[in-house]
Amino acid sequence: MAEQNKALKSMAERVVKGYKAVHARDFQEAKELLEPLKPLLHQDDKPNVTFLVHLAMAQIGTASVEDFLATYEDIQKHEPKNEDEVKLKGRVDAAFEELMKSMAEKAGE
Repeated sequence: MAEQNKALKSMAERVVKGYKAVHARDFQEAKELLEPLKPLLHQDDKPNVTFLVHLAMAQIGTASVEDFLATYEDIQKHEPKNEDEVKLKGRVDAAFEELMKSMAEKAGE
């Protein structure tokens, strides 16, 4: 039991560190911390919009466009549960719109 608690505490600390890295705009560190945890922290039957938003911001911040688009698509499948998730989702929506605008401009060049 103590080992399980230790593992959970370690995972929680990693998530918090990843979220803080996103807020500090250290997207590479955030991506490295969060991406491996996705299968554990988000499943379709147990969505974690907050986690997905932070992961998506780390992905777009490191120009991992395909990963960002996959995570963005996943986010769109789930309704935010509270006002904080609505705001977070809005930030990812804005990043998506900016990406689409940038890609359209490049295609038009």
